[in-house]
Amino acid sequence: MPHEIEATATSRAAPDVIFKHLCVAESWDEWGGFWVRAARREEAGTEHPNGIGAVRRVRPRREEVVAWDPPRHYGYVVLTGPPPRGLRADVTLEPHAAGTTLIRWRGAFDGFPGTGPFTRAVLRRRLRAYARRVALHAERCEPGCPARLPGAL
Repeated sequence: MPHEIEATATSRAAPDVIFKHLCVAESWDEWGGFWVRAARREEAGTEHPNGIGAVRRVRPRREEVVAWDPPRHYGYVVLTGPPPRGLRADVTLEPHAAGTTLIRWRGAFDGFPGTGPFTRAVLRRRLRAYARRVALHAERCEPGCPARLPGAL
């Protein structure tokens, strides 16, 4: 049975701005923090370069985009990298109070026997940090950020 986790954050940035920061792998270097280094798209998606089927390296993992509904839903699965194995993450962006955007980052994974609660706690903390960091960065994104380049959506 998979373990499930969820983290949320709110942002004054519009959903399309936040979505660009999620789907452009290179922008993860701008906001991903300690866990992200030299993020790059390795393969383009089938209908859009950053869409379904796109494979990206977000070190130390390789991920494939499995959900693409701009600017509402973005999802990926971890192909290779450290545990947790079988991780699928889905990020939804929802209108929220006073013109803000609610970022809801959900994940589900298969844990190694006996490690589920520990892995769930670590991953929940990481997803919470991702949600907060992308929320803040999208509000203050500078012109040189890769998410601002043409063709993100």
